[in-house]
Amino acid sequence: MSARVVTSDLFGRSYSQLDGSIKSRVLDFIIKLQERPDMPGLDLKTPEGVPDSRIKTARVNDFWRAVLIELPKSSGYVLLAVKPHDDAYEFAGKLRFGVNEVTGALEVVDEAALHEAVSRATSTVAVGTPTPVLNGLRARDLRRFGIAEDVAAHLVTLTDENQVLTVAEQLPAGQANAVLDLAAGRSPEQVWADLVEYDGHEIDTSDVLAALDRPLSRLTFADGRTAEELSAVLEGDFKAWRVWLHPLQRKLAYHDGWRGPFRVTGGAGTGKTVTAIHRARHLAQRLDREGSDAKVLFTTFTKNLAQNIESQLKELAGPEILNRVEVRNIDALAQRILFTANEGRQRPKLCGDTDDAILETWEAVRGHAAERWDVAFLQAEWDQIVLAQGIEERAEYLRASRSGRGRRVSRPQRADLWNLFERFTQRLNAQGMMTYTQAAARAATIAQLSPVEIDRPSTDSGTRASALPAYKHAIVDEAQDLHPAHWRLVRALVPPGEDDLFIVGDAHQRIYGKPIVLSRYGIETRGRSRRLTVNYRTSRQVLDWCLRVAYGHPVDDLEGDTDSLAGARSAFSGPEPELRGFRTGREEQAALADKLREWSELGVAWSQMAVVARMRDQVDDMAKALVAAGIPTAKVERSTDENALGDEVRVMTMHRAKGLEYRGVAVVGAGSRELPPPYARQLDGDEREAAWTRERSLLYVSGSRAREHLYISWVGSPSSLLGLPTPQTADTVT
Repeated sequence: MSARVVTSDLFGRSYSQLDGSIKSRVLDFIIKLQERPDMPGLDLKTPEGVPDSRIKTARVNDFWRAVLIELPKSSGYVLLAVKPHDDAYEFAGKLRFGVNEVTGALEVVDEAALHEAVSRATSTVAVGTPTPVLNGLRARDLRRFGIAEDVAAHLVTLTDENQVLTVAEQLPAGQANAVLDLAAGRSPEQVWADLVEYDGHEIDTSDVLAALDRPLSRLTFADGRTAEELSAVLEGDFKAWRVWLHPLQRKLAYHDGWRGPFRVTGGAGTGKTVTAIHRARHLAQRLDREGSDAKVLFTTFTKNLAQNIESQLKELAGPEILNRVEVRNIDALAQRILFTANEGRQRPKLCGDTDDAILETWEAVRGHAAERWDVAFLQAEWDQIVLAQGIEERAEYLRASRSGRGRRVSRPQRADLWNLFERFTQRLNAQGMMTYTQAAARAATIAQLSPVEIDRPSTDSGTRASALPAYKHAIVDEAQDLHPAHWRLVRALVPPGEDDLFIVGDAHQRIYGKPIVLSRYGIETRGRSRRLTVNYRTSRQVLDWCLRVAYGHPVDDLEGDTDSLAGARSAFSGPEPELRGFRTGREEQAALADKLREWSELGVAWSQMAVVARMRDQVDDMAKALVAAGIPTAKVERSTDENALGDEVRVMTMHRAKGLEYRGVAVVGAGSRELPPPYARQLDGDEREAAWTRERSLLYVSGSRAREHLYISWVGSPSSLLGLPTPQTADTVT
């Protein structure tokens, strides 16, 4: 007879405090509990004096015992903690377990810890008459979410956000999420609509199994059906998104019937990509039910992130999901279309805008102009006007809108510029080169002409390759980084219709693209968008640091308005970020090695640590230093499949860190000489502002990769982007 074993968030907290040797014993215990729950050696018993006879303890070994709850009908157990023998019995006596009569969620509460948190929060005496965090709310508004009356009465009086979060951390997850959302300024009605799926029927508080399967309960409880899944959940592995999904995320992911594109925004760690991955599975399943031959396109900006998403999608739905969902980074998608359309048998060499060959070509052609144009201006004009609008003829450019470019250009000057653009493309063609953005613009034009019936050239064997798939739906991740040519391509590949595009992004993480308005490219999301505010990946302390980096620097929301991180909240706390300055690079490298060893001693696996730097040579230097210090190290580069690496510290540039997640992140080389890099400090006007905004976004992206531990270091003086209040140099700890 096998048993269902469910883990709770309380169990995760106690498990994380155990050392490696006992963790392996705990996993063995759980497997035995699943396979042979009646095994005498487990010593299952109800401790004396517990408030609920369903609460049990069981033997892990002679010193450690598990605290668990027996599910009805002998169907299984809910794991709550593993503690030393006497502590386990004491903990069992403090628990409250049951179905919330208001929300229908299954809940387990450490009553002692909750009352201690309330006492600690309310004991702080506020100076003056500050406004309560939950301003305008009454205790009965919180009671609506099943929060106990005495706790609700205290919460509405608290005037410090940390006090509110201290109490929320001890509440059941559903109640805690309600408090976080209310603290972010949302109304009780809005929070109820997002969190609670209530059908109006009377809640049966005795039906534990029905409560366990409600979406709100899934914030607290997770099934682990195999040893691998159990290990992932217990270790706090980032595969946990397979089982933890906020009710609002679930509603967005599994919704049917939007009359056009839908957009999801939110800061780093709010679960946008998680939601998008579940959305992909839902749409694939829907196409299967419809018997359609179409596919779901899942695209993002970088190759590394596309690989990561594909791995996560297979983890969620199995490898067969890739028969229905095609995951490609946006530039690879453009290249595929060029190849499919037989744009020359020989593939062009693709280059970035800042590659030496491209800059040299611009320098070579600008001497043919009637006046002296700056290379940066030429690049921006070609990229933001010609390629963005898909302009291929002189007449089109002469009448094209240049809104947002700032500098006015007369008609004769436009003609002069067009001559340069023609010379530039001719030289690239002669050298067999093409920029990535140019390739995307060309692919968009091809797709607009014939999005489906494009034949591939014959293969080496002489057989005909398949045509480009028909896409009915597309999911676009990291939307803020896409170029207008990319959006024209996506719009051309996916015909307008119900639930056609699902777009997720965070403009504060824009490190490649420029502000755009989606509606200009046939993608209208006004009235169909949601912003996520609760951060599940990053601790409160790390999030606060990231918000300080981004604070006060407005960014667009892809629809011509301003996006905001206002209301961002983290669901858990952790250690404060550590900032240190050094006199020399060797001192910085030695301290980094010491910090990584310290994290390892705290139980953080090497593979859950990352070292991030702005420049590639900094990455090379740090990787060499760590190897010399005896720390297992792997560099993450453009072609690296991060999921295929072993138990090694990941070392990468800030750009490569995009979309990745680690328990500990060290941002190194954050000095005033390196960040922003010299070229950005030499720019003027709008170009300077745009470059500094990208550098600030890079720093925000890098710090927000960290779940618990964040460490920032520099040599000499710190970068002004760190926002430190006073000049700091070596031997500084903040």
